[in-house]
Amino acid sequence: MLTTVQSSLLKKLSLALITAGLTLLVYGLAWTYSTHRYLKGFADAIVPLNGSPLEKSEALLQWLSHQPPRGEVEYWGAANLRDPVNIVQNKRLLEYCGSATNAFVNLAHEAGVRSRRLLLLSDDGNTKHVVAEVQDGERWIVVDPSIGALFRSPSGKPLSKEELRDPAVYQEAITRMPRYNPTYTFSTYAHINLNRIPIVGSQVRQRLDGIDTRWEELIDWGYFPENPEFWPTATGLFLLAVGLVAGYVVSRIGGKEVSPTLRQHAEFWRRETFATRKSA
Repeated sequence: MLTTVQSSLLKKLSLALITAGLTLLVYGLAWTYSTHRYLKGFADAIVPLNGSPLEKSEALLQWLSHQPPRGEVEYWGAANLRDPVNIVQNKRLLEYCGSATNAFVNLAHEAGVRSRRLLLLSDDGNTKHVVAEVQDGERWIVVDPSIGALFRSPSGKPLSKEELRDPAVYQEAITRMPRYNPTYTFSTYAHINLNRIPIVGSQVRQRLDGIDTRWEELIDWGYFPENPEFWPTATGLFLLAVGLVAGYVVSRIGGKEVSPTLRQHAEFWRRETFATRKSA
């Protein structure tokens, strides 16, 4: 049982959590709405509205290759560097493979094209380059937004990451991509780099691979870390849930009043102690 003081403190804490959660939730939803509305208009101005996923992807790659002059404001902080609106407006950010890929994926999503990030890993497990995959029918084909290029075979067929794992196919594809760094091979790739998690990252990947090797492709793992407008929404939902649970627990347990008998005993011993000290 909780005392009245403890119950009061927990009620105040619960109310504070609920208030903070609702504030962050409203802020996050408003940020998400404004971001998607801006990107929707941006994408509609670039891609053919009735085009196929491949045609829309090529239009986006064309824009990334020949984009008009953009601002070069230098941003600081993870949220600013990953903000989808900041990226498409900033030339400096679009020069980085990760940011360019984020811009492509976000705009492709608004254009109705399924797309996701693909990390090319070095032998030590670090990310050496970031490209994107686009769903074209039943296949996922690879594009490099940082240079505005699509990986193709000599016959012009778009290539998948599995096909590009073949060194011969890979070499043939990059001969028509002079701006592509040949060291960015497809020998090892991932959609989320768990090796960045200290100590347990590789173990977590092994466990997940043991359950189902397709776990990486079940959902878009890159959405949350690469879309900061979702961060306050997720945090707000968490705080709201904790606050509601805490409030429910307090209401069930309640506060325990100090009984009159205990209060009388406490007062008696206080007086006796005071009298003893006075007589001494």
